Amino acid sequence: MAQAQPAPTLLGTWQLVSYQARDSEGQIHYPLGEQVSGQLIYDSAGNMSAHVMRNDRPCFASKDPARGTDAEIRAAFEGHVSYFGTYTIDPQTQTVTHHVRGASFPNWVGSDQLRYYRFDGSRLLLSTPPLLEGGQSFEYLLTWERIQ
Repeated sequence: MAQAQPAPTLLGTWQLVSYQARDSEGQIHYPLGEQVSGQLIYDSAGNMSAHVMRNDRPCFASKDPARGTDAEIRAAFEGHVSYFGTYTIDPQTQTVTHHVRGASFPNWVGSDQLRYYRFDGSRLLLSTPPLLEGGQSFEYLLTWERIQ
């Protein structure tokens, strides 16, 4: 007798596999380059944390983070996106809303960030509604693989 498989869940720790952006004409872009790292955590208490960064961010010349040059600080900021807060899931619409309490982009603090989700085997695919960046509209597509 076959046993029913449990429904996939967002709970756990996820490792970033890919981070892409699709423009309004369907072209694929890599906002942080093709080689990226990231971690996404959803816990059972309703907390979440997301981090995405380019792998080739240059190190500061100084070992002191307070002594980065303007160019070093800009490259570090532009090469890393992170935020944390709580989350709610709507299984009917297959959306998860991230209620942002802190973020590398200050404008997101206090905002709700909607993400569409679906599962593909052991992978979690998250996408955004169209978002404006640099005057252009993009849909961001992130593929995650469960590590815990």
